[in-house]
Amino acid sequence: MLLRHIFAMSLSVASAAAWSDTFDINLNNDVAQFQYNLNTGRATQGKSELRFGVLYNDTNSLLGEAGLMVANDADKASGISVGVGVKVLTASIGRTGYPKINASAVALGGQLRFSPPAAKAFGIVGEFQFAPRIITFADADSYDQVGLRLEYEVMPQTMAYVGYRKIRFGVRNGGPSAVLDDGAHVGVKLAF
Repeated sequence: MLLRHIFAMSLSVASAAAWSDTFDINLNNDVAQFQYNLNTGRATQGKSELRFGVLYNDTNSLLGEAGLMVANDADKASGISVGVGVKVLTASIGRTGYPKINASAVALGGQLRFSPPAAKAFGIVGEFQFAPRIITFADADSYDQVGLRLEYEVMPQTMAYVGYRKIRFGVRNGGPSAVLDDGAHVGVKLAF
């Protein structure tokens, strides 16, 4: 009897956690990115999630990443949520007219989201990640990513967005930066 109750409670907890995970896909003519975000539960004053992703572009570059983002709950009066995180990434980068390079880094970053209290379905999200030379490895000497997107909640478990993003590795021993993406994209985020 006790085992049956434990099993039933485990299923209810697992199903509740499963509904908070998200799958995110975004594209443009040159780049496709796929991300899976696993909600790890509530932190003391917010939420935390593990993020796993892969990005591919038209120069046969491939970027894989895994990280943790911790964000506070949006303030009801202002609609602002702030998050900080860390991610580990590795890349094989093809560049037109230059040899292919390999790069990896441990990046620190932040995220700011604003959702107007009167229009909760809309949101503006800004992100920034950075890794200096000391924590960037292989053929790279730095990493940075910036992005801005406008989101709209189409239905409770579906978010559509349009945004701009730039992802760049600085290259050791001179040469131009290795840019994996620099442009607009459209995307959909599905919660389940």
